[in-house]
Amino acid sequence: MPIKIKDGAFPTDQVRRSLDELPDTMDASTNPPDPNDLYVVLGHERALDPNSTLVVGDRGSGKSFWSAALNSPVSRALIHAQLPRLQLDRVETSWGFSVSTRNADHPSRRVLQCLHGSHAAEDIWRAVVLRQLTSRYDEELPGKDWAEIVAYVADNPEREERLLSRIAGRLAADGKRHLVIFDALDRTGSDWKAIRALVRGLLQVCLDLKGQTGIQAKVFLRPDMWEDRSIWQFPDSSKLHHGRVILEWRRTDLYGLLWHWLCNHGEGAKMYRRWLQSKHHLSFTATEADGAQVYPIPAKLRQDEDLQQAVLHDMATRYMGANRRRGRTYTWLPNHLADAKGQVSPRSFLIAVRDAQRETQARGHGEVLHWEGIKRGVQSASSVRVQELREDYPWIQTVLTPLNGQTVPCRDEDIMQRWENAHTVQAIERDRTVTLSPEPFGSAEIDDERFYLPPHALADRSSDTPEKALIQELQRIGVIRRVDDDRVDIPDLFRVAAAIGRRGGVRPIR
Repeated sequence: MPIKIKDGAFPTDQVRRSLDELPDTMDASTNPPDPNDLYVVLGHERALDPNSTLVVGDRGSGKSFWSAALNSPVSRALIHAQLPRLQLDRVETSWGFSVSTRNADHPSRRVLQCLHGSHAAEDIWRAVVLRQLTSRYDEELPGKDWAEIVAYVADNPEREERLLSRIAGRLAADGKRHLVIFDALDRTGSDWKAIRALVRGLLQVCLDLKGQTGIQAKVFLRPDMWEDRSIWQFPDSSKLHHGRVILEWRRTDLYGLLWHWLCNHGEGAKMYRRWLQSKHHLSFTATEADGAQVYPIPAKLRQDEDLQQAVLHDMATRYMGANRRRGRTYTWLPNHLADAKGQVSPRSFLIAVRDAQRETQARGHGEVLHWEGIKRGVQSASSVRVQELREDYPWIQTVLTPLNGQTVPCRDEDIMQRWENAHTVQAIERDRTVTLSPEPFGSAEIDDERFYLPPHALADRSSDTPEKALIQELQRIGVIRRVDDDRVDIPDLFRVAAAIGRRGGVRPIR
């Protein structure tokens, strides 16, 4: 029998509190995710599959989240319960590289730089893989520090291969696999030349490991690095390059993430599950692993858009205005958070919903999400997304600031003229040449020291002018797009925070 909600009322206060608790940021970290945060996206099954070596995703798409989840026994068990085909219960994992500066499994960026001065990148990564395997599977490897181990591997390739094969064969005989996970590869060096050489060497090692039955590698890579042709200049690279899995979020995944949060966070989670059971006849079964208990949302609520819309209408205005001519809320929200490639960051989506709720409540509306509040939420998400993008593309603010006041769509010449007036290309070059402080900032455990990596297009440009190269770069990373008459358009996700106008669009932040 369905559990009835008292008076049949939607748990408005509980849902508001739960949304209000959504965090501001999701920092790149090696810490295991909170089991309650672990929403297993069905569309990410191939990315989580140990047989998929290369996973490509934009900033905020979940690369570091899934890296940390796969490295956590509890998270792996929870994923296995929902995706048993992957057989993650037979997989052990370790870090091949991460943002951590204190992970004994791999050298830090500074140590990598030192090693790369005297050894080939391929030998360095072979040593990284071998060291963590020997320490876990009762084998010995000469040397204590990374310099000694890399030197041994470089000088003894036959012994290294024999040792690796012996461990792999033992794992395969026991029906087990070991997965070495590499993340944050843009932090392996201080310039593109060093990063390209190290990543190229790593991918060569990954290609070799595909021939081992018990040992595999998984690499999470930025799209611009996947598209960088110089990284793929080694024999048989196409076997990896063409087999990449793209980490992306469909509309149903974004709403599924929202329902998962509401069903698992805060004191109101139980009441909200009861509401869904009573109103929509959805039942929940807890999944447990090592004492952690999570309530995965039913498959129908993950995939059925009609049901998702009905559940959204429980707490949100149906339309983005007085009537349907303003658009349906269910589609309007993700559409206005998408970049030029149609991709939506889950962080942007949750921030927009959280701040939409706050604005809705501040204005005294009865719904949890009113259309006026949702537009405010998009403004917040826009600011957060631009800030997120700066982590990977530190020049993005320098490029967007001169466009303040511009209206889109517009001609290329309109944008290039603003950049020329602001000396934007010169500013990027000036910033690139500035040496960062030798003292890292942020947590001592996380390598937050970021070197200024300029746009790929400026370094390898084929255009007549650097401003044209910048437009190509922004188009490549999804900040701008071409409309039918070949003019330049900028999605709301970036336009609003950059104070760029559009007739009839969400009001920019001034």
